[in-house]
Amino acid sequence: MKKITITLIFLSVFACLKAQDKGNKAPQIAFTETAFAFDTLMQNAPCEHLFSFTNTGDAPLVVSSAFSSCGCVVPEWPKEPVMPGKKGSIKVVYNTSKAGNFNKAIVVKSNAADSPKTVLRITGVVKEEKAETTDR
Repeated sequence: MKKITITLIFLSVFACLKAQDKGNKAPQIAFTETAFAFDTLMQNAPCEHLFSFTNTGDAPLVVSSAFSSCGCVVPEWPKEPVMPGKKGSIKVVYNTSKAGNFNKAIVVKSNAADSPKTVLRITGVVKEEKAETTDR
């Protein structure tokens, strides 16, 4: 009788643990890169980069926001959930109106269980646009 009782208790605990595993589905975000270095850029030239990611979890991934502390960086992110196994991207547009070195961070917030905040970084140099001169 003791063996049966112990076996039933063991099976009950095992069944409860398995049920909890099924209820703990979570999205995961895996970027192919988190930093990108632009070549030398010309002032006022268009400049953008796509940071690709995959939802490696087993629940829908929702990117709630992407932002930078500088108005010269404008990120765009998917507004719809990214399903498990599917890919998405964060498009980052940099305003090259100011010459010089830049090193900018973009914070991506999501419901990813392992990393609800991911920091992406872009760096580069913007060369000053030369004014055209005419010889007389």
